[in-house]
Amino acid sequence: KFLPELEQKLASVQRQAQVLPLLRGVARLYAEIDGGDVISAVRDRMERIPYPSSRLELAVCLFLCMRAERHALESYADCRVSAALVELTNARLADVSSEDLPRDSVFVDYCAEPANRPHAQQMFNRWLAVALVSLGRPGTPGDARAVALRLRTKRCSDSVREYFESIKPFIAACHLVVPAGSTLGVDLAPELVATAGRA
Repeated sequence: KFLPELEQKLASVQRQAQVLPLLRGVARLYAEIDGGDVISAVRDRMERIPYPSSRLELAVCLFLCMRAERHALESYADCRVSAALVELTNARLADVSSEDLPRDSVFVDYCAEPANRPHAQQMFNRWLAVALVSLGRPGTPGDARAVALRLRTKRCSDSVREYFESIKPFIAACHLVVPAGSTLGVDLAPELVATAGRA
């Protein structure tokens, strides 16, 4: 619906073709560590994730969430606990974009008009909150334990800080601001967003 051009549809299908075999590997690994069925484990949480309502929102959603995915994956790339996890992580990292701006420029173009920016800011806030939650909860016992066990090489706060640094060109290009964590509904230390620009 939001990808009217054939090339956009093909790119979307190609992305899914790259991801689905990796999801099979994730499901296998999750079952091997006695986690059971990974789809059942995440179904309730997945239901809470919103859906983009327009091509504009899809563009900002994909950009923010894929950049968060990249930073989350990088923290597992040198995992000392599971060679299978490292293999899956590196396979996905090869496909996740590291570009500073969305491949679909429609959102950035929309932000060029000052009158559009309040609406753009709302969409940005919505998907920034989703992206930040996907990076984990900084400062929790689970965060510390994952690093101590070398499951991850970075604390969640490091991933969040690097994430904000990486989307700084996008924020500037769109004339947006990073709101306080309370606005986003996430626990976010002010110093984590200092380099990205705060409202």
